[in-house]
Amino acid sequence: MAAPLTQTLVVQETDEADEAGLSIPVRLVKPDGTPFAEVVATIAWSAITGKPGTFTPPAPTTGARGGVLQQAAEEQLAANADSSAIIAKVNATLTKLKAAGLLA
Repeated sequence: MAAPLTQTLVVQETDEADEAGLSIPVRLVKPDGTPFAEVVATIAWSAITGKPGTFTPPAPTTGARGGVLQQAAEEQLAANADSSAIIAKVNATLTKLKAAGLLA
């Protein structure tokens, strides 16, 4: 049996040919004649080849975020905290963020 004829079809935006009734309807079929339909496939992670055994996220810089980082929880200041306590808290938080690599 001869190989099936293959024709490339290009999808174009609406033009004058459509309005004049010159467009040709197209039906997509598989080589065996059954209708072509889009399907979603699920591939097991183990079936993927060429993936690295480990992945080390890039180090964060001022221009690019590195791996996902989470800062430890900070206790809230008391509602009646004075300015020196607020300043100390802000400076301590900035120091921790710098140590975690989130700030330069």
